[in-house]
Amino acid sequence: MNLKKYHEIAKENEKKEPLLLDSILAFFSGGIIGLISQGLIDLYQKILNLDFDHASALMSISIVFVTSLLTLFGLYKYLGRVCGAGLFLPTTGFANSITSSCIEARHEGFILGIGSQMFSLAGSVITYGVVFSFLFLIINFFMVLGGLK
Repeated sequence: MNLKKYHEIAKENEKKEPLLLDSILAFFSGGIIGLISQGLIDLYQKILNLDFDHASALMSISIVFVTSLLTLFGLYKYLGRVCGAGLFLPTTGFANSITSSCIEARHEGFILGIGSQMFSLAGSVITYGVVFSFLFLIINFFMVLGGLK
């Protein structure tokens, strides 16, 4: 079989991804997470009498906790298959990546396993987040200093 024939057969048998449906599911699942998050902020403000900043922090902690539990019990990957990219908002995706790394490394112990592997997936996100935040801070500083902002 030549390469051209192989590519034709592969193209015919390729699984077609429902791009529109996936996009709609991602949009609505991300929106539902946003709605739940806002509901938690409102709940914490009303029930616990917290100001917006403290309620927002508690909401983030709650979302990270629930995401970590879902990852621990293996439910997050099934939700990810259905919801797609809408489920991988920065907070939930970050919590999932850290928890997944911990689960995979738990057999090596607390220090050499969990402690050293915890940020193996999320480490680059943290590193580049800090580096680019610093760079934008420097740019902003010089813009303010030069009167451009």
